[in-house]
Parts: sequence; C-alpha cells; structure tokens
Amino acid sequence: MAKIDGKVWQGKSVLVVDDYQAVRKTIKELFASMGLKVTEAVNGAEALNLLGQSPQDLVITDLVMAEMDGFELTEALKNNPKYRAIPVVILSTHADYKYIFRALRLGADDYLIKPPTAEMVSTVLQRIFNHEW
Repeated sequence: MAKIDGKVWQGKSVLVVDDYQAVRKTIKELFASMGLKVTEAVNGAEALNLLGQSPQDLVITDLVMAEMDGFELTEALKNNPKYRAIPVVILSTHADYKYIFRALRLGADDYLIKPPTAEMVSTVLQRIFNHEW
C-alpha cells in the first residue's frame, strides 16, 4: 500500500503541465499537501523551457493542450538524453485505450484519469520514487 503521508517523495519537485488554471491549482494543492515542490506550465513548450531552467523530479502532463500537447511533450522528453530519466505521468480525462497505449508507447511512465484522488497519486508516486511495481 502506498504512503499517503509523503515521506517517500518529501521535497521532490514536480512540473504540472495543463492548460486549465483551475486544474493546475487543484493538482498543485494535492501535490503540495503530499510534500512535493510544484512548478506549473500551461503547455508542453513552456514545460520544456522551464525544465531547461530548473530540473524536476517528475512531470505530470495533460494530453490536449495548444502549442505542444502531452504526447509531443512526452516524446520530446523521452527522446532527449538530458530529460529521458525524468518520469512522465499523463493526467487526462481520456480513458480510451488508444490514448493510454499511445502515451505509454511514447515513453510515459504512468497514466492517470482525471480527477485524481490522493490514493491514486500516492500509488503512482510510490512506484516512481521507490520503484515498487
């Protein structure tokens, strides 16, 4: 069972990428309550720019965004040796297997359906930061 108290990932940094401010705010509050340091981006292009300035331990991204979507961001991260090791978790309303399969094929480390619960997020964080599969 995952630890919801955040001790496993306390102090880790996460980049939340979503074009809706309300969604970013909700996710930021959830992650901050778990002890994570949160940075926000409105699309994949901004996320890449921020990653170039400030390394992150995890990227959580929506799929459908203007300028650079989550598929493009995942592919860009996983094809760049500088960013390849950063875990990428997709957080989307799209529950269709075609979206999930495509994201995982591009290198996403996990896929969550919106809205995420604290238990869902903590399970993913446990897997990513403790390598518990």
